[in-house]
Amino acid sequence: MLTTGASAQSLPGEFSVEQNGVQLAGSKDPTAEDTPEKKKAYDKRVGGIVWLEATAGLSRFNATQFRSLDIVPDSAQSLIPNVVVTGPEFGAALRFRTGSSTIGARFKRADYDPFDLTSVGLDLGFLIRAIPYVHPSIRIGFNYYTTTGGLVIPGLDSLVSNVRSHGGGATIGAGLRIPIVRWVSIAADFDYSVIGLVFQGNETLSGTGAKVTAGTAGTAIAGTFALTFHLGG
Repeated sequence: MLTTGASAQSLPGEFSVEQNGVQLAGSKDPTAEDTPEKKKAYDKRVGGIVWLEATAGLSRFNATQFRSLDIVPDSAQSLIPNVVVTGPEFGAALRFRTGSSTIGARFKRADYDPFDLTSVGLDLGFLIRAIPYVHPSIRIGFNYYTTTGGLVIPGLDSLVSNVRSHGGGATIGAGLRIPIVRWVSIAADFDYSVIGLVFQGNETLSGTGAKVTAGTAGTAIAGTFALTFHLGG
């Protein structure tokens, strides 16, 4: 009967034979484990599914470009001055991205003198993410508008009381977006809006308090900067 000596005979692949038995041993080197790849803090393309955005800039509103308030007779319309006001504009938006498109809601408030113009509406956007580092973008918005603080036409406050105003309009915009880190980007945008407003109140000239409805339509341009946080994805 043949027996193997007390000392083990090492074979290739760490195969060893001992007394009255066989022992298989693996490599002595530790097994390498797969380490998940860490996401880089910077990404040359903006991402995220949910976008939270704050904006600030300057706005100019030509309130009587297309139509003046018709509170006064037609013969006196020429006496109404053109109303062009400028002031700071602030806003916020909640947007959802899928691919290169975004959809969401946008709020804006422009502080003019003697009134403020507030809008809320649907915001549709398209981003050219194929261009890295700086993404061109376009936006289309459909908005509801309201004013506070006074009439759009200065000097007519004494003619109408209890004024309430509202209206609608559309916006088209273009801009550039730059990723800062993976979850933050900045943007510069230029918007052009067409705005129609309807005013309702009670006239004070006759003393009867008759209801008065008047309208105006104009355009607004705005240049804003945006700070956007990208969540998810």
